[in-house]
Amino acid sequence: MKKSHSKKQKINKGKFNGDIYAKYVDLSKAVLWKDRELSVPRLVLMGMNAYNTQEMRFIDIKKGEMWVFNPPEVIAKGHWKVVGQEEQWYFPIDIAEKRKL
Repeated sequence: MKKSHSKKQKINKGKFNGDIYAKYVDLSKAVLWKDRELSVPRLVLMGMNAYNTQEMRFIDIKKGEMWVFNPPEVIAKGHWKVVGQEEQWYFPIDIAEKRKL
């Protein structure tokens, strides 16, 4: 009898460091380019409030880019949506300030 080896895919939820939330991503895969949106899970949205987050950073090392978001704007312009397995908070990538690393 064969054992089934199912590996759970590790979800990259990013990290809180002081008042900054940072997530290392491959933007070509993380962004819904059709809608020009990024997302965070409910737990991250709750953490932003708990840690009084002042800045969100989505960092793509491969492209040498960092997209910086203002959390109150993410809250104001986002919405809940299910794309895949769980509901997440989606917000427009166009509200970010794009910086080179």
